Amino acid sequence: MRKKLYLFSALAAFTTVFSMLQSQASADSTDVDLLNYLQAQKDYDRLHIKNKELTALRADINNEKFIRPIDPSKPAPIIFEGNNISYNSVNGDVYAKGDVKITHNYSRLTTDEMSGNANIGDVNIPDKAHMAQSGDLTTGDPDLLLNGYDTHYNYNTKKGSMENAAGSINDKQIKAQKLEFYPDEMIIYNGSITRCPAKVPDYHMSADKIEIWPDDHMVAYNAKFWIKNQVVYKKDRYITKIGRNAPEDNAGIPIHVSYNSDDGLHIRYDYDKDLTDKINAYINFNYYTKYDLRNVYGIKWTQDKASFRTEYGYYEDGNDHWIKKEPTLIFNYNTGIGHTPYSLGFSSEYGKWDDDIKSSWHRSETVSLSRAPIYLGSPKVRLYPDIGYTWTHESYDNSSSRNLYYDASVLYDINSRISAYTAYHYSRSTTQNSVFDYDYDDYSKKVTAGISYKFDDKNRVVIANEFDAGAGMKTMDRDYYWYHDFHCFDMALEYREKRNSWHVKFNLVHW
Repeated sequence: MRKKLYLFSALAAFTTVFSMLQSQASADSTDVDLLNYLQAQKDYDRLHIKNKELTALRADINNEKFIRPIDPSKPAPIIFEGNNISYNSVNGDVYAKGDVKITHNYSRLTTDEMSGNANIGDVNIPDKAHMAQSGDLTTGDPDLLLNGYDTHYNYNTKKGSMENAAGSINDKQIKAQKLEFYPDEMIIYNGSITRCPAKVPDYHMSADKIEIWPDDHMVAYNAKFWIKNQVVYKKDRYITKIGRNAPEDNAGIPIHVSYNSDDGLHIRYDYDKDLTDKINAYINFNYYTKYDLRNVYGIKWTQDKASFRTEYGYYEDGNDHWIKKEPTLIFNYNTGIGHTPYSLGFSSEYGKWDDDIKSSWHRSETVSLSRAPIYLGSPKVRLYPDIGYTWTHESYDNSSSRNLYYDASVLYDINSRISAYTAYHYSRSTTQNSVFDYDYDDYSKKVTAGISYKFDDKNRVVIANEFDAGAGMKTMDRDYYWYHDFHCFDMALEYREKRNSWHVKFNLVHW
């Protein structure tokens, strides 16, 4: 007869979170980046797909009325189950054999044989063990699915270990010669991490030691980044913020690869280091087969709503205009206006600009006013208005200009497969009346429009257009996009019809 043994302890479940997000943006003149939210939503859904085993585990535990105490202020019980089970009420020794389950809250260990002591909270599993935990965002508990050997865990001290472990932590696939559990930390020895669930991952990071602090940061020692069987990057000590502490633009892996017919193959490596809690230094190494190295170096100070940075390097806009800043100083400040839906922004830049033809000390100030989206009859139709004014001075010809600009963009989610956008842009400054072409269009009045169609979960296409509204809506650009999910990495293929140029970007999901 199968037996259950209910014991109470001050257990806290394992608390390890590993989550790195990567944002993807585009600067194309057709405004296709307005549809980036579709990919962002897909990335979010992909990260939050609930594992079937963990869903079944939660449902099973919810059906067990003794899993949680009747009095919520008291600790939840630990439940021991097995075909054969014994408990010594004097010294607290527990032994179970045959289809053994150890359950606490929404976590469960299963094995064939275990021993332990209820008084001191020890559990010992010499052979294979399977660990499953359905995570809880309110407590910070992650989703866990792990298989390993020689497992030890103490429910009172919240410390333990597992040898030859493999499985998943949230969306990460992990392997470890040894795992160690602590109340607020998890350590992986001689192991690897990846988001690619293939048996032989397309990419992964390996390290001698990986320290993980849930929702705070991760440190990897002697870290190696692999694509298939090739090491593409090494670092003695790799640190990255993770979980809810990670910034939205945290890419996780510092290596990115893309190609377009104008620039050739582009390999980018991002490095940054926190000098203090408010000051960050960074380098964006960029190698182009058609340009060689075009790097950006910078240091940034951030506090609340304001930031100040100095940068030196090369920049390219969505119309393939290049500029070198050597260097530039940039200040930004953004704030909401009381309890209104409006936000006020101010930015200032001063630096030396060079486009290989001319050089100028460039100074500009911009004031902008934006509003939260306006719903046009339905949350599916959203209007985003923006207006601003810019003052610019160039030492090259001692010219000064004032630029009024305003934008209005509308997004429309027609159904689950089709989304569309249109936008109107007005800017007094153009390439015709500015010293530099960088970040300007050839004309003042621009209309963009595009439509996205999702064939299935792996394929989406977009047609994006740009029109000169001051010249009878003449078509200036028409771009075609194909977004494909290769399971372990995403591809964005672009053809720019008017320019007869190709672009392709590979995005690892997300290392």
